[in-house]
Amino acid sequence: MSTLLFTLPLHSENGESYAQTVLPTQMVGARDKEIWAIVPAAALSWHRVTLPAGVQRQASRLSAALQSLMEEPLLDDPEAMHLSMQAEWEANSPGWVAACNKAWLKHHLSQLQAMGHVVHRIVPEWSPSTDLGKVTAWVSGTPEDAWLWVNDAQGAWRLPLIAGLKHWTEQLLSLGNAQDIPANLRLQADPAVADLAQNALRQLQSHHQAATAERFNTWRIEVVTGLQRYAKAGAANWDLAQFEFAAHGSARWLQKAHRLWQSFAKGQAWQAARWGLAVLVAAQCVGLNVAAWQLNAQVKLQKELQKSILTQSFPNVTVVDAPLQMAKELERLQRNAGAVSSRDLEWVLQAVGAALPAGQSISNIDYQLQSNGETRLQGLQLSDAQNSEFAKALRHQGLDAQASAAQWRIVGLKAGL
Repeated sequence: MSTLLFTLPLHSENGESYAQTVLPTQMVGARDKEIWAIVPAAALSWHRVTLPAGVQRQASRLSAALQSLMEEPLLDDPEAMHLSMQAEWEANSPGWVAACNKAWLKHHLSQLQAMGHVVHRIVPEWSPSTDLGKVTAWVSGTPEDAWLWVNDAQGAWRLPLIAGLKHWTEQLLSLGNAQDIPANLRLQADPAVADLAQNALRQLQSHHQAATAERFNTWRIEVVTGLQRYAKAGAANWDLAQFEFAAHGSARWLQKAHRLWQSFAKGQAWQAARWGLAVLVAAQCVGLNVAAWQLNAQVKLQKELQKSILTQSFPNVTVVDAPLQMAKELERLQRNAGAVSSRDLEWVLQAVGAALPAGQSISNIDYQLQSNGETRLQGLQLSDAQNSEFAKALRHQGLDAQASAAQWRIVGLKAGL
């Protein structure tokens, strides 16, 4: 599976088509199988603001606070702009706000929905680092129209490549301390403008004094393909689907549950946990199979022992059901010897007489010689406690007694009970 990306064009046209990019599973991890809308870097402006505590608890308060703070930085009316805060921003601390034209974004999302694509996430093509001390730079465009994007202590801005490098170096030199110039900086560049960016960097490095050249000489151009750039944008944890563009209800929970599962199933950080769970499940399966094997062996041994006892006691009997045949053979021997068993009325009457509480009398006895012998008694008036004691006493004599209103049904217990 993979994640499908649609890049939104800067200018809306009727019947427009969207550039599609497919990110493989290993690049998106927990966000596999999602659909992203990529907002071009040129469609966004970035602003650093500080929000008071408490507004993050209600989306309406947060939206109103953002619009109020953005009245001066924005050239357009804040209500006409879609504003998004960085993830996990902290109150009373500087945080990034992304701004883009609301009508433009709504138009493209509606177009994608009409095409049958449900957008799970709105991702900025480029975003500044949320680390206040980190400097990032990116060169984009074509050789005829190359742009420099910078995120530094002054904010986030873009200028044409040559003018941007000049402006940036002037800013850095104005600091007055060569140590304030970032060292070992990697300027990411699209493949189409990589050579142009390299030449511009060499010119920059060759036109400075030794005190600053040492810092600039550590800068390097890093070529980043479109797939790598989109994967990096997705990993930045930015999602512009906020406020009126946010997914609501079960859709949001399903997305979150899906990401958590994908993160556990495929994330490198969870590899040890997955192995541990697999070992645990395997150990449980092995343990259950061993326990079942032992139990089956015990049952088989018990059956063999019963067959052995039956064949030794009654050699002429063909074994079919050893416990039942043993009980029948014993009853036959008892009858031949004139002894009573739990199936006989004499046995039942003796047991009932010994178990009945004093003062109790039986008004009617009905005896039927069936498989285990059935005796029905009527006229007993026993309390709940006496009922329990009466049934318990008869059970010790090999009889099962069940009460129904004032009638008792007594039968001989089957062998093995």
